[in-house]
Amino acid sequence: MQLENKRVLVTGATGGIGKAIARELVASGCTLTVTGRRELELQRLVGELGPSARGLTANLNNLDEVADLARRAAPVDVLVANAGIGVPEDLATLTDEEIDQAIRINFLAPTVLIRAVLTSMKIRGRGHIVLISSGAGLVATPGNGTLYTATKWALRGLGLALRQELHGTGIGVSTIFPGPIRDAGMLADTGVALPRGFGTSSPEDVARAVARAIKQDRPETTVASASLRMMVALGAVAPVLIGEIARLAGAGRVREAILDRAQR
Repeated sequence: MQLENKRVLVTGATGGIGKAIARELVASGCTLTVTGRRELELQRLVGELGPSARGLTANLNNLDEVADLARRAAPVDVLVANAGIGVPEDLATLTDEEIDQAIRINFLAPTVLIRAVLTSMKIRGRGHIVLISSGAGLVATPGNGTLYTATKWALRGLGLALRQELHGTGIGVSTIFPGPIRDAGMLADTGVALPRGFGTSSPEDVARAVARAIKQDRPETTVASASLRMMVALGAVAPVLIGEIARLAGAGRVREAILDRAQR
């Protein structure tokens, strides 16, 4: 799908990756609806993006607001489901409310949004869905919390199954798996250093991958250093082994440092 003049909805646009995606798509000639919970930050982004963009606030923890967002953003040619929350805590320490929130924002909200935009996409015979997962959606390591990993794996299943469901409709589905990101997200917020050999990517790397995935209808794209892509490839055939390798490399210390920083 060519991007010029396409109407795009980007969720989680006030985060580092979301901003980069919005900038890339505006530069490609798209008309954007960007969403987030922080009104002031959202309006700053809209002002930067220019007249081709508008902002809509939404709490994706509330599925009624998710459905209303889809109605206000319509019609949508491309949905980029980028919003998500990190959950570095051990599962046993989470409350029912925290578990519910993570599942709603990381999985239920994009699912409900997709359902809402599909009808009009099918009528027009074109469209594209982009799911922003994580490297944690490909391999389970001690560097990420259990619930976060589970919700990101769920997005991979959603993307692959949806491609099968929509085969022949003219609607593409792509899932993006960013590895560690510098200048945005938990690493930037905490200043935690990665183990040796674990390279990082930029938010702009992810944004360019999103644009390519839409144009070329790529099913899956991993945005990570060469060493991490090798780990992902090994993890596909030896998922338990790759977790142990990551543990020995010190991936667990990253999550511990993030939790320690959050508790200060």
